[in-house]
Amino acid sequence: IEAAGFPAFIKKQPKYLKLGTIDVERLKNTPVKSSEGSQQKSPSYPTDSTTTFIIEGMHCKSCVSNIESALSTLQYVSSIVVSLENRSAIVKYNASLVTPEMLRKAIEAISPGQYRVSIPSEVESPSSSPSSSSLQKMPLNTVSQPLTQEVVVNINGMTCNSCVQSIEGVISKKPGVKSIHVSLANSTGTIEYDPLLTSPE
Repeated sequence: IEAAGFPAFIKKQPKYLKLGTIDVERLKNTPVKSSEGSQQKSPSYPTDSTTTFIIEGMHCKSCVSNIESALSTLQYVSSIVVSLENRSAIVKYNASLVTPEMLRKAIEAISPGQYRVSIPSEVESPSSSPSSSSLQKMPLNTVSQPLTQEVVVNINGMTCNSCVQSIEGVISKKPGVKSIHVSLANSTGTIEYDPLLTSPE
């Protein structure tokens, strides 16, 4: 920014990999009140539950490591896997000590506080599986349409979601391009195109 001729200074340093102390204390304190004595803590493994959270606002791999590191420091969380591509976090935790709602608030509290977290209801997951299986069948339909071909292109140098959007925006306007899906996580672009109008090159 200074090279472009503007005076600049860092107003607020990012606080990586940490929940705010208030949030950590809140998480630590809440279950302690509910568990009377140590006998509730001994069967901690059988009470492990797994919840999938949908996280909006992740842009890059540092967002993923940010969330994973912050949550894994909590003693009630036994494992966490965050997927940038699916915008999800699968969290395994001790259900007798913490609720999904508390974990949801904990993720939203992670600096810089840009994440919006939701818990998909159990009703949705069975209904979404038929649609995902029908999506897998879609490439078979393209075989019966001779004027559509699919190519996967490796794309290096993408850093965030706006890179994805700008590539998709430019390429989708090109003649012959039926659809494009760019994956930041895999560094690829999957493009469906009409071979009579354009080519992979």
